[in-house]
Amino acid sequence: MNKGGYFLAALLLALAVGIGLAVSFGWARNTDIAVLQALALRKGEDADWMITAAQWTTWMLDSERRTMLGLAFAAWLLWDRRYKAALIMAVLPVLGGALSSILKEAFARPRPQIAPHLDHVTNLSFPSGHAAAGALFVLAALLIPGNQPRLRLCAALAAMVAVGLSRPLLGVHWPTDILAGWLVGLAVAVCGLALARNWEGRR
Repeated sequence: MNKGGYFLAALLLALAVGIGLAVSFGWARNTDIAVLQALALRKGEDADWMITAAQWTTWMLDSERRTMLGLAFAAWLLWDRRYKAALIMAVLPVLGGALSSILKEAFARPRPQIAPHLDHVTNLSFPSGHAAAGALFVLAALLIPGNQPRLRLCAALAAMVAVGLSRPLLGVHWPTDILAGWLVGLAVAVCGLALARNWEGRR
């Protein structure tokens, strides 16, 4: 089962790289443009509360909050005496962020200029680091004990989707950036679960 988890993580990561290659050859450009034009919010045209909601959603997984959330989830697992799981929770999302940054440099995709940016950005576009960082929620839902695990996993996936969607709403990412970011994030979460099962001997 754990080998299957590693295989699935590798497959998800390969799909993200495949999307990057497709983007590099321009195969998804027209779709990206059409979807982003439909999604991007614009000041003076869209309700202020929608823009504010998207900004607050994206703020939730800015780099500082990612670190704080990762440490908080790891501390929760330490309190439960799940030391190996706590290490996975603290380290793996950081490695996922580093992987996202490596892919950004490898594909060197510029940010979209379809609509004015409603969030400050300083780096490249593909894949979305915010979308990938949603792995924090998914990995925490998989590792932290509690009641109704399926409900918690669904909530974590919903949070991951919401953060990812906030990026094209703010005009700072192409839709394919988000899709690839989700795949990278899910690869990290699946790999983390497989590691925890191996190290802790849990089903």
